[in-house]
Amino acid sequence: MGPQDPKDVSKDIARDLSSVIRELAAVNGEAHHWLKGREYAALRHWLENAHAAVALIETTRRVRMNEGR
Repeated sequence: MGPQDPKDVSKDIARDLSSVIRELAAVNGEAHHWLKGREYAALRHWLENAHAAVALIETTRRVRMNEGR
């Protein structure tokens, strides 16, 4: 497989990140709905942090793409 166009790679990554963000949001919502006990607080916190981290990466990627225009 030869080199890929950076724009194609960026579109693939964006699609993957969007999917990951949706999945983490869904899992986070389920965790908050079903796992209400104090013993699950660390898991809920971890899921919130993971969702925020992926969203930050996606936002940074979008800003950099817009600067490149």
